[in-house]
Amino acid sequence: MKKGKTKLTRHDAERLFEGLPAGSVKTSSRPENPFEAGAFDVVERVDEESKLWKDNLISLPMAIELPAGYESISRMRESMVKAWRVKWVREGKSEVVTDFPEGWTAVRPKSGPIELRDPSGVVRALYGWAEDAELRILPRYLVESQTNSSSGLGSLLVRDRMNGQILERSSIWSAQTGTNHPDWTRLSVWLKTHYPQHHDPLRYWEDCERNVQD
Repeated sequence: MKKGKTKLTRHDAERLFEGLPAGSVKTSSRPENPFEAGAFDVVERVDEESKLWKDNLISLPMAIELPAGYESISRMRESMVKAWRVKWVREGKSEVVTDFPEGWTAVRPKSGPIELRDPSGVVRALYGWAEDAELRILPRYLVESQTNSSSGLGSLLVRDRMNGQILERSSIWSAQTGTNHPDWTRLSVWLKTHYPQHHDPLRYWEDCERNVQD
C-alpha cells in the first residue's frame, strides 16, 4: 500500500508565502469585477419625468392676461421666474406644468375660477379650466367694490391684499359701482400716488421684491 503524501499543516502552508508583500485579503461571494470600479453598480437616475411627481407641481394655462408694461407672454414668464421662483417644466397643447416653491397650491372652489395661492394662503392669480383659459395675476393693492347688503348701495376701498388691511375708503355710498362710482377717480389717484407701480402684479409683494434682489 502506497503511503500518501503528508498533508501540510497550517504552519507549513504559511511558510510557503514567506517573503511576499503583505496585503489585505478580500472575500466575496462573486468574482471580482475585472472592469473599473462601479461599472456595473446600479446608478440612481433622476430626470425631468421623475420630478413630475411632486406636490408643488401646478398646471397653468398657456395664455396669460398681460398687465400693463408687459409686451409678450415670454417676457411675463421671465418675470415670473425671477419674482416667484417658478420653473417651467413641460408644455402641453393648452397648459404648462410648473414647479412652484414649497407651499404654493392651486385650489378649485365649488364655483368660480381656480385660485393660485401662495404659502400664506393669499390668492395671487386666477384662471379657468377651459382650453382657452387665461392666467390673471393679481396685484397686491387693488381698488375693490363693497356692497351694503341691507341698502344695496356700494362703496369703494383700497385693500392691501397681502394682509387684508384697508388703506383708503370712499366716503360715498352709491347705487353706481366699479368705475362708475363717484369716488373711483379719487381712489385711483390715491393708489397711483402711493404705489405708482401697482398695475404690475409682481411688484410690492415681499417675496417678489426679495427674490428679484437676490
